[in-house]
This record gives sequence, C-alpha cells and structure tokens, in this order.
Amino acid sequence: MTRNKQVRFIFALILAAAMMLPASVAFADGPKGPEKPPMGKEGPVNPKYEGATGPATPPPIAITGPRLKPPAIPHSDVFDPAIIIQPLPAQSLEADAADGGKTQEKPGRGVKQTATGIGAGLTLYDSPNVCNDFNPWDGYAAVNVKSDIWSDWYAGWAPFAVDNGYYQAKNLTFSMERAVGPGNEYGEDNASVKIASNQPYAGGFGSPIIPVPEGYRGGKVMVSVKYLIWDHDTGGTFGDDDGWDYDWASMGVKAGAHGDYATYVNGYVRGEWAELTNTIDLGNAPDVMVLLQGHSPGAFNSNIYFDDVKIAFIDKDGNGAYLKDCTTAEALK
Repeated sequence: MTRNKQVRFIFALILAAAMMLPASVAFADGPKGPEKPPMGKEGPVNPKYEGATGPATPPPIAITGPRLKPPAIPHSDVFDPAIIIQPLPAQSLEADAADGGKTQEKPGRGVKQTATGIGAGLTLYDSPNVCNDFNPWDGYAAVNVKSDIWSDWYAGWAPFAVDNGYYQAKNLTFSMERAVGPGNEYGEDNASVKIASNQPYAGGFGSPIIPVPEGYRGGKVMVSVKYLIWDHDTGGTFGDDDGWDYDWASMGVKAGAHGDYATYVNGYVRGEWAELTNTIDLGNAPDVMVLLQGHSPGAFNSNIYFDDVKIAFIDKDGNGAYLKDCTTAEALK
C-alpha cells in the first residue's frame, strides 16, 4: 500500500472515530486503585459510574505526519506550568485524590520498581487473548512509510487530538515506545504506544472500525487495555507536599463506529502497569470503535503508555469469544 493511500485510509478511520472527549468517565475495575472513594473539594467523588459523551466542539482533529512546520518537538506557543485550565476537569480532581498524596518512588523514577500481577517495573507481562500488542515494528507508519516518529500510527490505530487554543495538537506526540512495556525484554518487535507532552493536551489513538461478528448483534462487547501513567510527581522538593497529579488515561468504546457517543472508563493508577476494562451493550450496532486517550490540563511532563488490547464479544445467551486480531492487515503491508 502506498503512503498516500495509507494516510487517506487512516484519516478516514479517525474521522469516524474521534468526535468526542470524555465529559464524565468512570473508575476502571483494574487490579489497583483506591480502597475508599477519592475525596474532592466538596466531599467524596463517586468511584464507579459510566459516562456517555457526545461530539466535542470543536471536534478533535486527525494527526497525520510528517509534522514539520512547526515541528512537534520542541513545543511552541507554550504555557507556564503555573497556568492550569479552570475549573479543573472532575477527572483531574479524581486522579489527584486517587493518588493519595504519593510522590515518585525515588527522585527521577516515574515507574515504580515493584511487581504487580500484570507487570514489574518497566516490563508488562504477556497475557492471553490479546488482539493488538503494538509490537511488530513494520506496523508503525514511521517505519513502514517513513512518517515522522512523533505523529506515528500503528496498523489502523490512528492518532487524534483536541486543538482549541489551550489544548494544542501540535504540542502532543504519538510514538512507539521500545522500553516501557518491553522493559527487560527490550528489543526488536516489542513495543508499546506512547502519548506525551509537557503542555496541556487531550488526544489518543482510535481503532479501526471493528465489525460485530455474526451472531453477536444485540449482545455486549468487552474491551480491556493495559496502561501506565508516568508518575511525574516530585511534590516540588522531593518528599514534601503532594504535587499535581492531574493527568489521566481513559478508554472509550463506541457501539456504532460512525455514531456520536462513546462510553468511557478512567485510569488513575500511577507509576505502574494497570488495566482498564469497559463492557457496553451493542444494541443493533454493526460495528464498534475503541478510543485510547490521555488528558492533561496543565504544563506537566505527562507520558501515558498503552499496550495489549483485548476485545471480546458476548452474545445474548452469555457466550463469548475474543477477537484474535483488531488491527488492520492492510495497514501492515
């Protein structure tokens, strides 16, 4: 496939995908998280709810490379770190509360050197039933069609971002990450995807349009993804007061890829691999789309990683099956 055809293909997919941002989202039922509801300024924040969102105004834009004028790095038109959008998104307050006042494990260490059920430090453990592991290097545009590495997309999973003056798409990077995720297994054909900026941003990766398999209409779809939020919190002087943990990860699932609404779950775990899981009713939708997103309301060094997407369809009788592949084979050629 030629580069121009691939860009048009991915551009069409992402225009169908990214017409919203989360106005309200939910805690993920992952292996880690606060044992008690996080506290906001006005009391406890509801720890479990789902938010369906519609089109954003203006809508997010598709990101296609190369971005040369202005370049994605260094950032331009930057905000002072002391300037943060007000009022803060509810999710930012929840993210800061969920962190429980913790700072980095050690100065400069944004990933904890501890083991959980799904990973150890930089390393994400292998797991079954993954339909997209973001691994084969020739699936990345920067490798396959020589796009710029800061606007990368992977095998039909294409980047998008809000661009409204405060959130500026040009200051957000999308790239292959060969260390976080692989960790001790660093090497060829082993990667995660990264969304990063030290400026305010809202953006992510949209999946290809995924048809609902025959026999599963009217059932449910369950989607999960592993994520890691780099813990940038030093508390100012390390060990002092808690810093601003206002960035978060989220995953939206759309029943009907061309529709305006998605249901989101949030991820607030910092410094280690965790999992987001989202199950929604399909209704009569012929297809679905998945949105992996990061959001930071201020000029923080925010890095969010995603890996190992799983998608299972469940019929009306409760029988389910995992997809073996949720990438676009054509985009790998």
